Amino acid sequence: MIEQKLIKQARQTSLVAYLMNRGEQLKRVGANYVLKEHDSLYIKDNMFVWYSQQKQGNSIDFLMLYYGMKFDEAVSELTGTILPTIPQQEKHKPQQPTSKADNEKRVLAYLCKTRGLENHLIFALIKQGKLYQDNKGNCNFVIFDWKENPIGAEIVGTGDTRYKQITIHSGYGFHQTYGTPTEALYFESAIDLLSCYQMFQNKLTNHILVSMGGLNSSVIHELKTTMPHLNHWLCVDNDIAGNNFIEEIRQNIKNIHTFRPPKNFKDWNEWLLSNKQ
Repeated sequence: MIEQKLIKQARQTSLVAYLMNRGEQLKRVGANYVLKEHDSLYIKDNMFVWYSQQKQGNSIDFLMLYYGMKFDEAVSELTGTILPTIPQQEKHKPQQPTSKADNEKRVLAYLCKTRGLENHLIFALIKQGKLYQDNKGNCNFVIFDWKENPIGAEIVGTGDTRYKQITIHSGYGFHQTYGTPTEALYFESAIDLLSCYQMFQNKLTNHILVSMGGLNSSVIHELKTTMPHLNHWLCVDNDIAGNNFIEEIRQNIKNIHTFRPPKNFKDWNEWLLSNKQ
């Protein structure tokens, strides 16, 4: 019979540290970690939640579920392993616009003339500190966490060559909140987000619109954990990648909806430009 103090010790063992020591590939998502092979499996300290499997528990439960260990094997494994020290999570530091240009001429020309976005939407973002032009002429859509602390940017090039970069890799994305949100809409880019809002702004009055900066499911899981009362809508592109992403998310999250452009348009900005013409 296993001593109760060993069982307690095993349950309280840091699952994050154990997995690091075992060589598992982890990535940080907000205050949590996820396994790179399973982005719906969230781990924090000695606890885990696996959304796609609808399972949760402590370190012992995880080893039994994930590695198929028996109870006594899991206790022995967790109490007999020399664990590494986990680096303390750094607090998000505000994104400093060290490369900010002294004007937004290229950003305005690109977003308003090339991408068809209305001037007042872009001026509002600039005034709110949510958009700026860097010294290379790129658009920087500032990413805030859910407590509205600036932590990074979605960078979009304004030249002939399409360029896109996310300055952080986490469960956050550029977002806009309107009213008291009851619905969350997820887009592949900030420009698609703004294109959709421009066309449906009279109806998007109690919504939060989020750019995932691509097809990044961790953004959905992070917001779903933070604001579980919201209804969630996928507003991704009409292409193979978008279709596959929807199927993947539906396997992990029940009752998620879709809202997409007409099938003859690849994305929201393409539809917006067609309407303007």
